[in-house]
Amino acid sequence: MGSGLLSQPTLASIGQIAPVRIGVLAYKGPELMQEEWQHVRKWLETAIPERPFILLNFDQSGLTRAIHEQAIDFAITSSGHYVALENREGASRIATLESPWAVSPGKSIGSAIVVRNNAPLHTLADLAGKHVMAVEPDAFGGYQIAAGELLRAGVDPERDLSQLQFTGFPVQKILYAVRAGQADAGIIRTCLLEQMVRSGEIGDGELRVLVPIGTQGLRCQTSSRLYPDWPFVVLPQTSAVLSKRIAMALLAMPRTEEGYSWTVPGDYQSVDALFRELKTGPYAYLREWTFEVVLRRYWGWMLLGLALLVGWAVHTVRVEYLVSQRTRALQAAQEEQRRMAEEALMRQVTLDHTARLAILGEMASAIAHELNQPLAAIGNFARGMARRIAAGRLEPVPLLEGTSEIVTQSERAAGIIRNIRAFAQKRSSERKSLDLKPVLLEAVALFSATHPEARVVWETTSTQTSARVIADALQIQQVMMNVLKNALDAQQSAGHAQAPIKLQFCIEAHTYLVTVRDSGCGLAPEQFRHLFEPFFTTKPEGLGLGLSLSKGIIESFGGTLSVKPNGGDSGLTVRIRLPQEELS
Repeated sequence: MGSGLLSQPTLASIGQIAPVRIGVLAYKGPELMQEEWQHVRKWLETAIPERPFILLNFDQSGLTRAIHEQAIDFAITSSGHYVALENREGASRIATLESPWAVSPGKSIGSAIVVRNNAPLHTLADLAGKHVMAVEPDAFGGYQIAAGELLRAGVDPERDLSQLQFTGFPVQKILYAVRAGQADAGIIRTCLLEQMVRSGEIGDGELRVLVPIGTQGLRCQTSSRLYPDWPFVVLPQTSAVLSKRIAMALLAMPRTEEGYSWTVPGDYQSVDALFRELKTGPYAYLREWTFEVVLRRYWGWMLLGLALLVGWAVHTVRVEYLVSQRTRALQAAQEEQRRMAEEALMRQVTLDHTARLAILGEMASAIAHELNQPLAAIGNFARGMARRIAAGRLEPVPLLEGTSEIVTQSERAAGIIRNIRAFAQKRSSERKSLDLKPVLLEAVALFSATHPEARVVWETTSTQTSARVIADALQIQQVMMNVLKNALDAQQSAGHAQAPIKLQFCIEAHTYLVTVRDSGCGLAPEQFRHLFEPFFTTKPEGLGLGLSLSKGIIESFGGTLSVKPNGGDSGLTVRIRLPQEELS
């Protein structure tokens, strides 16, 4: 409903003097508004004759818009609407209505929740799940006061009713709808029911006020506590001189025939408290999820959350401290493990060196015999050449042949010494890609050179020209020298020194298999259980390190070393398996 004029004076009838515009909240409709408030206009024109006055009727939203747009100078409105205007538009009150129906100007406005006289409704809680009518969400007596009472009774009107219907002005149609059964209950301003019964608009006994509150001095029934009556409101743009004259005129106005008059401005803090409770009007922001709202409403929970957060932070710092301690301890343990691994590696290198020296020690006489041959040949050729020279026989061909043989035999001796020195040298393992066949053949050649009595027979079923593995050539030779020496010692102990030692090479399931088969005396079953234990030996002069070190060497290259008897025959077979190099 907009700002409608009914029987209003016009600018033509009042000359060029600007009228004083008074906006009125017409909750009963425009016609009744003019009828009920004409006495105020007439009195003001009598008290201030030089200024014309006009009454403009509005619904609540229209009155709010007119005030915001400065389309009026004064307003007469409900208590709740005034508090909202005071907060939003800077309005102020200069007088409060004194009603003959009220206890006092400070206890005048309330809400009556009206139901049919025969309705099975007796408490506010009975309205849960019912259809309720009201004027509009911002209507003070027509909704907001009753909403506060319903909330205190445990009924949230926005959630617990089956339907909350807003009808707008005029408010009388709510009573007609409840009487006709179109709603279970209606919310109206206190005393409106009695006034309509008195005027004959509603029959006596057709409707009743739900849970009326007995208030001494109140001439009608109310379902709520009472709040201050309507104020006469002055707006910020209105002249202060005019406002003062109107305030004085209102306070001097005699009571009407019905008993209405004006008194000094009342205290509207109770209205403000109700708005805070409902989170409406100036406190509508409490319904919004802003930081301020959350802080106000949930400061206790936020404090608890902050305490939990601090506790979590302390726990996190403690855990990180413990983790750092554990990390340092783990790093220290890893460093100690690395140091021990390095020491173990050095001990392994020392053991390997010791084992090679032991092998060389066992082969010392054979090495001396092998070196004696080229040295003896060198001596013989040198002496023969000396006799020729002394006899004057200086033919160049025999002398050149002699010098050539001396060079050949010296290179042979140097090669033997070079191989022995390389074999005996102490050094760390050097794993790299190598061809296994030449390494094995070189080990056989060295063994045969130092043990001319041994017959090593090389057999191969592989047609590949290359057999690539990742290993250390010297350690592979050390293993082969140890295995061949054990095989020769076993055959010599069995009296089969001249029997062949069979060495086979083949490819089997992506691995290279080397087998060394002897015709020795073999081992007893109890000796097999200790065969690879360090310092276990069946030879009186042995150290017991050969097979133990050999097994560790082969396994470090990803291979295996095993020993098994030759079935019904005498002797043992050593099987060495190395994985093929993976080509990327």
